[in-house]
Amino acid sequence: MQGERAAETPRSVADLAGDPGWQVRRATTGKWITAEAAFQQGGRNWRIGLTPGPPGVTALILWADGTVVDHARGSESAMCARAHRWRANLAAHRPWHEAMRAG
Repeated sequence: MQGERAAETPRSVADLAGDPGWQVRRATTGKWITAEAAFQQGGRNWRIGLTPGPPGVTALILWADGTVVDHARGSESAMCARAHRWRANLAAHRPWHEAMRAG
């Protein structure tokens, strides 16, 4: 994400798609079916994935070296924000689940 968008918390998969670190796959209908970010940090291979579930539900999964280490379900907005936080925390060498502090 560039400029002002970089400071904003993504609230949709469309927002995440604007970040080159995310790969969004779409069905032939154009609806997204998966969104993933994969990266190395702290000597581990991390992958964050989102997938749509029943109406209004998005699943979020975090893998470390191929093992699921965390998961959640909720609205697309909440799960995209959480995925962003997990990635930012790992990049800053913090535990993925740590709450980000303002300022």
